[in-house]
Amino acid sequence: MAGVAARLLYHTPLKRLLLTPEQGADTLFWLATSQPGADCSPGGHYEKRRPSAVHRLADDPGLARRLWDRSQALVATA
Repeated sequence: MAGVAARLLYHTPLKRLLLTPEQGADTLFWLATSQPGADCSPGGHYEKRRPSAVHRLADDPGLARRLWDRSQALVATA
């Protein structure tokens, strides 16, 4: 169903808001080929090759612990 919606979106004026696969991969490729410290800081969050702020919940240690515990529980039952 999501594939159908995506195909329909590509045939509307909203397609201007979408990125090509190359554009979407640009920052990830740049980070993978960059020299840490020279171009980027390890562990940082980047958007369009620039440091970007993360959501406040991304830095919540309690939430991170609960996610880890839940992930462990789900993997153990698989």
